[in-house]
Amino acid sequence: MQLFIRMSYTIEILLGAMVFLQALPRREHFWVRMAAALAVIWAAGWLLSFPKEWGELYNLVSLQLTIVAVVLCMWSVFEAPFMNVLSACVSGVAAQHIGHHISRLAAELPWVEHWSNLLEFFCVSVVYLALYAMLGRRLRNIEYYEYTDSRIVAVSVVIVLICTGITRVLRLAGGMNFYITVATALYAITCCVLALFFEFFLYYNLRKENEHNLFQRIHEEERRQYEISRENAEILSIKSHDLKHKLVALEGRLPQGEIDSMRRIIDTYDSIYHTGSEVLDIILNEKNLRCRGKGISITCMGSGKALDSLDSMDAYSLFGNLLENAIAAAEQLEETGKRIISMVIEQKGNLVSVDVMNFFQGTVPLQEDGLPCTSKQEETGYHGYGLKSVRAIARKYKGDLTIHIRDEIFTAQVYLQREENDS
Repeated sequence: MQLFIRMSYTIEILLGAMVFLQALPRREHFWVRMAAALAVIWAAGWLLSFPKEWGELYNLVSLQLTIVAVVLCMWSVFEAPFMNVLSACVSGVAAQHIGHHISRLAAELPWVEHWSNLLEFFCVSVVYLALYAMLGRRLRNIEYYEYTDSRIVAVSVVIVLICTGITRVLRLAGGMNFYITVATALYAITCCVLALFFEFFLYYNLRKENEHNLFQRIHEEERRQYEISRENAEILSIKSHDLKHKLVALEGRLPQGEIDSMRRIIDTYDSIYHTGSEVLDIILNEKNLRCRGKGISITCMGSGKALDSLDSMDAYSLFGNLLENAIAAAEQLEETGKRIISMVIEQKGNLVSVDVMNFFQGTVPLQEDGLPCTSKQEETGYHGYGLKSVRAIARKYKGDLTIHIRDEIFTAQVYLQREENDS
């Protein structure tokens, strides 16, 4: 009987952990590793079920050791930092404990004869399904585990272990009447719900707040960069204008071939984009200078006047991030003929659409939020926030960002709403 209880508890813990672990990347030979992990966990449970003469206190310790075995084995199965795996497994323990004590409460109902393992398994399964319905698809977005805070995980671990320990110690006292059973169950459910709240909802809100603050810092840096870019554009325009006049004065004094060569060099630094939007012109000319040496061409169709309702900094951030994303993809292309970036701006009534298209090679997996997974490996800095920033700006203007991938062509499509009084 003890072995059966141990095995059923282990299965419940594993199923609970899988509700949360399913968001993590799997290691190579996943199913082989999982089979080996299950064998180790059940072997540990079988060995721990033997010393029956040590009583309930040993039972408490052995259950905690079972949790440790599950965490370590799952760490060998999923390719994620230990704190991420620990967070998921402890959340599974909390979910199992909630289901277990719901079954204890259900056993006190008049029409239920007595508590049973079958009743517990049913209640635990309902809790798992409810948690999966609430968190399952969201957890598949790896961002929930990208920034795991070890302090929050530690608090949750302590809450769950103390809660499971206290409820088990209460059984050592015996005499579990109706009132003690109800009080113990409510205490355990409250503690475990609190642990899950810390793990996911509270930390998710804190992370969103931190992300908002990061966006603010990025926008401040973009503001400074915009001021520098605008000053540089003005200086280049003045210098280019002066040099052209000097070349006219040198006509006839120097060989025409030298004059033409110098004029071509000046034209390289002269503004070649005149879209009707000062901000867009600055960005396009700046990116064009950078791309020429890499064999990347940028074309822009449409009028920048459709963007006159955008704040200058919003326009600079939006187009800067869209073009940076396209340039990063174009740089990776081996076929130089495909190093083309096309931008199309269209206005229909109060709706403005901006399409930025470029070729790419390889695959571009999309996340649950519709944005591409980052292709870079850096864990620090602002990488990965470019298209998030674009989406945030689009939504500020009652629009959105959608990504389309087809036939090795990546299209970032932005919709924006102009103000009603804009012409």
